[in-house]
Amino acid sequence: MKRVFKTIFTIFISLMFMCSFNAVSNNTSLKDLKDALAKYKATYDSVVNKQNQLQKDMKNIEGELDKISKEIDEYEESIKQSKARVAELEENIKEKQAEIDNLLSFLQIADEDNIYLEYIFNAKTYADFIYRSSVVEQLTKHNDELITEMSNLIEENKQEQQRLEEKIDESEKTIDRLNETLRKYNLTMDDLVDDHKDAKADYEASQKEVEAYEKLYKQNNCSETTPIIDCIDIPYASGFIRPLVSGSITSEYGLRYHPTLHYYRMHNGIDIGVAMNTNVYAVAAGIVSKVVRVARPNVPNSSCGGNMVYIKHRVNGKEYTSVYQHLHSINVNEQDFVTASTVIGKSGGGESYDKCTTGPHLHFGMMKGSTYENPRNYVNFPPLYGRFTSRW
Repeated sequence: MKRVFKTIFTIFISLMFMCSFNAVSNNTSLKDLKDALAKYKATYDSVVNKQNQLQKDMKNIEGELDKISKEIDEYEESIKQSKARVAELEENIKEKQAEIDNLLSFLQIADEDNIYLEYIFNAKTYADFIYRSSVVEQLTKHNDELITEMSNLIEENKQEQQRLEEKIDESEKTIDRLNETLRKYNLTMDDLVDDHKDAKADYEASQKEVEAYEKLYKQNNCSETTPIIDCIDIPYASGFIRPLVSGSITSEYGLRYHPTLHYYRMHNGIDIGVAMNTNVYAVAAGIVSKVVRVARPNVPNSSCGGNMVYIKHRVNGKEYTSVYQHLHSINVNEQDFVTASTVIGKSGGGESYDKCTTGPHLHFGMMKGSTYENPRNYVNFPPLYGRFTSRW
């Protein structure tokens, strides 16, 4: 039940996240971009704060591990000393036992049921006889007491060894638990580092986008609430064509179980299977509004989505944005004007740095205003798993 609830919650959050970043409006303005930038910044700050807190937690665990390791060393040294003490006491007991045995052998004479002590019989007087009897009794009693004392010490030392060994066992189990927690923390930190890179890349790309539009708005003397297509002379286009010359549809737009993240989330586009480094074209004339460069080929799993390009279009007086993700390379920059024949980059996907793909493909998305919609509403694609061999 918890798993079902978690899945439903994740789906709900995914949809809410999509809506929060893509407010329902036909055409976006500079103010809309600034609002979106603030959300990107909040996400980025949140990830950074979580990362900093996790680093503190990991440092505390590492300190605790170091402390426990030192305690184990001390326990093992105490056991070593205790064993040495036991060995010494056992040797002393053997020596004392031998002394007693020698003494009794020397003094003891057995004759049927009578035991005669030669030492005592050698007494010259009655007083001497009493004295010698007392000496023998005290000597044997002292040795017996000494042996008992050493035996007790041996037992105490053995009990102490057992206690220390139990402490070592308990400490080692604690170390195992802490190492497992640290391993999970490391995994979480890896995810946060990835999210940090993605959030940072999104924020920085959006920041550049806002800065570029701020200049254009100022040049054209537009208010922040003026729609972008009304303030900026975006090339007119009558419609859209495919972003690739050929390819196969491998995944549809809509809610799906993510193949690498392993939970349900909104898939805001269509995946087109295509060979690595294939030319990717703009689907219509427009202006490059945002470029997200997150791919780092030498760093495994350094991005989710790879390099991305966003292009704004004007079609029949309405604003649209085409989105191209998992690019191996990018050929355009922010504010570049493009046509339907412009190669905006090369396809990627399935690369070591792109953790959200399982193979080479282009993720293509369409936004009406600032809301993601099914690309099939605007571009002619074959059915799922179908193949096309032209851009029309």
